[in-house]
Amino acid sequence: MKAIRIHEPGDIRVLRYEEVDIPEPGVGEVRVRLRAAGVNHRDIWVRQGNFGPMAEPVIPGSDGAGEVDAIGAGVRRWSVGQKVVINPGLACGTCSACLSGDHPACQSFSIYNGTYAEYAVVPEENVVSMPGGLTFAEAASIGVPYVTAEDFLMRSRALPGQTLLLWGATGGLGVATLQLAKLRGMRVIAVTRNAARSEKLRQYGADEVAVIGGEKTVVETVSALTGGQGADIVVDSVGQASFPQSLDAVRRGGVIVTVGSTTGGQVSFELGQLFRSRITLLGAFMGSGSILPRILPLFSRGVLVPVIDSTYPLEQADQAHEQMENHGVFGKIILTM
Repeated sequence: MKAIRIHEPGDIRVLRYEEVDIPEPGVGEVRVRLRAAGVNHRDIWVRQGNFGPMAEPVIPGSDGAGEVDAIGAGVRRWSVGQKVVINPGLACGTCSACLSGDHPACQSFSIYNGTYAEYAVVPEENVVSMPGGLTFAEAASIGVPYVTAEDFLMRSRALPGQTLLLWGATGGLGVATLQLAKLRGMRVIAVTRNAARSEKLRQYGADEVAVIGGEKTVVETVSALTGGQGADIVVDSVGQASFPQSLDAVRRGGVIVTVGSTTGGQVSFELGQLFRSRITLLGAFMGSGSILPRILPLFSRGVLVPVIDSTYPLEQADQAHEQMENHGVFGKIILTM
């Protein structure tokens, strides 16, 4: 099969389009003939080696959709030919965290790598039936961003009428958060660097748009829109460049969700600002395996809408990464096989 593999960490030049053996499913596993894969910022971190040394070549990619191609021994719930979506969170399934449904708290929790390929083998628990009305590309755009956003909105106890400040609003996670927050009846202030994207953000539900480098700072915009109170929830996927502003923009007793660090992860702040204002700092990393099968039907009914910026053939994964790193994205980038 054809696959993109990384032999050593580096820039886009380390993404190699290669011929590799088709993997065989083991006990309790299924093989999926992939038709599309979603590109996430996590794939860039994998490429850069941010998750540790590479003992062997890595096939990146966590989101994918296709058809079941083969099943391993003991698999009962799936049959060859079924259209499925990969559920990217991997957990042991037997510890107390897993049994309570809190899979990301599992000590062995990880996010799947392997969808930049024509075939992928995953545990049978990690595929979900693909609902009608979606293309493979649309189905492959959902997993990581929507599962992550749904998880942290639930854990933040997001409520109708609350104000949410959303950094990185035009990326895959940003668009997912925007739609899920609006589904909850929240007021969303979306942040973007590109003023030209303001109208598009409003089309997907943003109530207000704060433009970085505009007449007002993001903090000033939030203060003006909330009567000086601040946002109830701040979702920060940017990290180093935005976190000090997130602290200034959240209301007393509010929540800051840190869910990424695209500008770097080293931040410094005075702890008193956190505890005196009773601010909750919430770390987010994927979500429970039960989320994806619960929200997928919302896409087939049109309640949620997959937003695809662009598609590339698998062999042009380097161009897809280049586009994402240059911040030229609204929604998701998809690779097709």
